[in-house]
Amino acid sequence: MNEQLEQARRDIDRCDRELIQLLERRLSLAEEVARIKELESRVSLTDAKREENMIRNLLEETDHMVLRSEIPAIFGKFMEMSKRVRIIRHQKEKNRYLPSLDLGIIGLGHFGSLLKETFGLHWPQSKLYTYDSTNEDQGALKNCCQADLLFICVPISSLENCLKTIKPLLHEKTTVIDVCTVKMYSEELMSRILGTQRIIASHPMFGPESTKQGTDFIGLSLVSHNLSAPAFIYEVFTQFWGNLGVQIIELTPEEHDRFAAYSINYNHLVGRIGERIGLRSTPIDTKGFKVVYEAMHYVTHDTWQLFRDMQVFNPFASEMRKKVLKAVHDIDKKLEP
Repeated sequence: MNEQLEQARRDIDRCDRELIQLLERRLSLAEEVARIKELESRVSLTDAKREENMIRNLLEETDHMVLRSEIPAIFGKFMEMSKRVRIIRHQKEKNRYLPSLDLGIIGLGHFGSLLKETFGLHWPQSKLYTYDSTNEDQGALKNCCQADLLFICVPISSLENCLKTIKPLLHEKTTVIDVCTVKMYSEELMSRILGTQRIIASHPMFGPESTKQGTDFIGLSLVSHNLSAPAFIYEVFTQFWGNLGVQIIELTPEEHDRFAAYSINYNHLVGRIGERIGLRSTPIDTKGFKVVYEAMHYVTHDTWQLFRDMQVFNPFASEMRKKVLKAVHDIDKKLEP
């Protein structure tokens, strides 16, 4: 029996190795498809109808009950991998034609560090300058303020002081771009303090974890609003992210904050509540609970300062929290005998 078991395991291992080789071959072919499609700009990188037909045809290839039930999920994952390969090739090809600019980053926390890695990987023809408050090199700060694009990555509560500090150092060509989770507050500060400076308000809806440390942006989104930057600069900014597979969502600061209060802020609030009551995984977790539990860990990974700032500086967040408290109270009343 032991010999039979070992032989069966060896056969499984061999199958696994063959599967890996076939998957590598499949991804190479997907990259070749992307190369061919690049020759015809009107051809989409993805084809939903073909994917649907592929799944239908594959289901006809087996009568194995378990395998048939999992084919859509398994091959859906394979096709997602192929999309990534195609888009990554497309990214590299497109980003080669972006202009070489001087890029500055002030603040090297979680997101500032992500930007630094991202620009190094995907915009290598540009020169990058960075400055952090822990670094007292004023020369580094001045270099950032003279860049073509200057990304402000400081905490929301530190934004006002940061803008006042950089104001006299900015070059007239510099476009200042904030990445704050709230937009009405940051827009008001930038417009009031920086005056006629070129400004773009943005909120990248991703972080280091969701991008796999700056290597995978497919399916993510970035909210953007051009306050006063030249059209050419704004196009370069949005094109860079678009080439990485990021969806650009054009919203005014007020629209952004209204949406965010009942999506991002609400999600973070629920996650912090779960943290406070000591939410833990149990042996009887349902799929629904696992989604909630995972979301809690995702939002509580961010700093308390970020949570506090997004709740305090979003003008619609207080209204959302009051509604949540009232809803909990109303539900509790309904449960009374």
